[in-house]
Amino acid sequence: MEGSHLTIVEYEPVHQQWFEKFNRHWIERYFGMEPIDEKVLRFPDEHIVAAGGRILMASYGGEIAGTVALKLVSPGIYEFTKMAVDENFRGRQIGKSLALSAIALARQLGARKIILYSHTSLQPAISLYRKLGFEEVPVDGPYKRSDIKMELRLGKPEELTSRLATMDDAALLSALGAKAFYDTFVDMNTKEDIDLYLSKNFNVEQLTSELSDSRNCFLIVEWREKAAGYAKLRKSDPPYELSGENCIEIERIYAAKEFIGRGVGSTLMRNCLQQAAEEGFHLIWLGVWEHNQRAISFYEKWGFVKFGSHPFMLGNDLQTDLLFKKEIKLTIIKQNSAT
Repeated sequence: MEGSHLTIVEYEPVHQQWFEKFNRHWIERYFGMEPIDEKVLRFPDEHIVAAGGRILMASYGGEIAGTVALKLVSPGIYEFTKMAVDENFRGRQIGKSLALSAIALARQLGARKIILYSHTSLQPAISLYRKLGFEEVPVDGPYKRSDIKMELRLGKPEELTSRLATMDDAALLSALGAKAFYDTFVDMNTKEDIDLYLSKNFNVEQLTSELSDSRNCFLIVEWREKAAGYAKLRKSDPPYELSGENCIEIERIYAAKEFIGRGVGSTLMRNCLQQAAEEGFHLIWLGVWEHNQRAISFYEKWGFVKFGSHPFMLGNDLQTDLLFKKEIKLTIIKQNSAT
């Protein structure tokens, strides 16, 4: 997720000590442990995972730094609970990254709503929840310390629609791609290098040329009829490691910043795999900046494996892209599409 040293991983039994430590610390500091806390923190495998929920752990620089859980309440409804970050790692956007990952995971699980219970004295947390789209609803919960309940209604699957781009979309792809690229990389590169790259690769004339090239295929995802992201598939000469393979490249896959966490990236990936499979390709590959850990984690979750690297010029800065590949199997794509 956000930051080159931060990764979000699935909970394993070995993580129980940190799950309990981080949550016990903040609960005892601000409130007091309740019976339900003791059960969940000591036996999360039983009370969350085995009960249909999931737990995520944040690792920063190789150290466990935070956690969050999704507790199954009823079919389609999960409780966003037990989010805690070690005080030694505060100020690194770990809480936000955990929250975004949990929301994305809830969507993959088919959730239609996420609820949470908190206390209005925890203003930084409440502010984050509001920015993520949670809204206050009447309180009715299992915790004595809670004086606020919030919920996030997740968009229905039909609110995300997909289509192939046409020549009329050149200006849209230019603006959407440039903004997504800038928002993603501006904090890790100089503005001069980014501006130089954008001016060359994302002007309307360039996109018009790419759209007219039969080797390219652009897939657009819309959220309630507003463009939320796009991907570009390219039939190009593959890296030497894939010589002789029947393969296609995902050259770009972008989600607008305001739509991150709404399943746009996963929808684009499913569409890319489906399109590639329908065109008869057996392998799909892509390049990703070696410091873009969030994207790397996303691709790994989709089953991509690293096979090499190649140089990438961003403006005047010579960088390294890691190369990932994935075998295309239509049956797997259909299974993923149902999640």
